[in-house]
Amino acid sequence: MMTKKLFYAVGVIVFLLLIVFVARNVIAPNDAIKTPATVSERVHGPHLAMNPIEYDFGKIKQSDGAVSTTFRVMNNGSEDVIIEEVLTSCSCTTAEIDKKILRPNEGGILKVVFDPNYHYEDDGRFFRTATIKSNVHGAAPEVKIFVEVEYDLGKDALKFRGNMVD
Repeated sequence: MMTKKLFYAVGVIVFLLLIVFVARNVIAPNDAIKTPATVSERVHGPHLAMNPIEYDFGKIKQSDGAVSTTFRVMNNGSEDVIIEEVLTSCSCTTAEIDKKILRPNEGGILKVVFDPNYHYEDDGRFFRTATIKSNVHGAAPEVKIFVEVEYDLGKDALKFRGNMVD
């Protein structure tokens, strides 16, 4: 009788261990597939993951002035990321990051500002980029902002008029 109870107890323990094993090795990888690539598992060497990688301001009025948004930046690599500078695709856009060194698993904030009063843009929606120059291998990480400007103050309110034709 005691052997039968011991057999059932061992059977239950083995069954529970099997469930834990299956949960760790089958369910966990499937959950990882659903995770966005920007927050993936640790990468060898210095690496930056950003979330989101794009932001759309929609249509903004010139009279409302500069607009800004932030992007989360994380070092999901195995080595420190050393930020050299953040470059933007146009002078109408500025960007800065709150930390110059991101240790593994450490995050930071990238702030991007667009000034609709800097210069005239062609009508319609357009985008600007902010690129983080650092010691990461491969292409430099980049974010995009999309915007459309309504010039309700007129071209005379612009900071840089360049060779505009009226």
